[in-house]
Amino acid sequence: MKPNGCPLSEDRPSVTPPAPQADESGRALIEVVVLGVLVLIPVLYILLSLVRVQAATFAVTQAARDSGRAIDGAPTIDIGIDRATAIAAIALADQNVPNDGIRLQFVNPGTTCSTANAIVPTLSPGAVYDICVTAIIKLPGVPTVLTGSRNTVTGVYTVHISELREGR
Repeated sequence: MKPNGCPLSEDRPSVTPPAPQADESGRALIEVVVLGVLVLIPVLYILLSLVRVQAATFAVTQAARDSGRAIDGAPTIDIGIDRATAIAAIALADQNVPNDGIRLQFVNPGTTCSTANAIVPTLSPGAVYDICVTAIIKLPGVPTVLTGSRNTVTGVYTVHISELREGR
């Protein structure tokens, strides 16, 4: 040691330069892109499927409600069913749901559309029945062979024929 208290150069620990590391520039970018694609594709598929199912659900609900109102305001039951079928097709087309597999069914109120026996609708005052509109939906990217059965959504509306309805 020097008289002023400073260490001599021999007393200082030697500093060794760090060892050269392998060049990893760009690896994080590749990892982010690969993981992003692996996560993004399933998330996008699930999102597209949910949007498709939601649009179809909205379409059949709207179709059932509008069809029920068309039947209630029709002069005869045959004209009402024709109008209901046309209105249901328009409601499905509005949400880009194919209307080739559309099915209108009339059942007793409160029963399940898929298992209930169909009834004949009537326009007699005080009549109450449910109108079921069922449509087939196709999930994006999935062939119907893989789903095993057709995916359907059903909308239900309860029709109340007014007791004050005139015989038209």
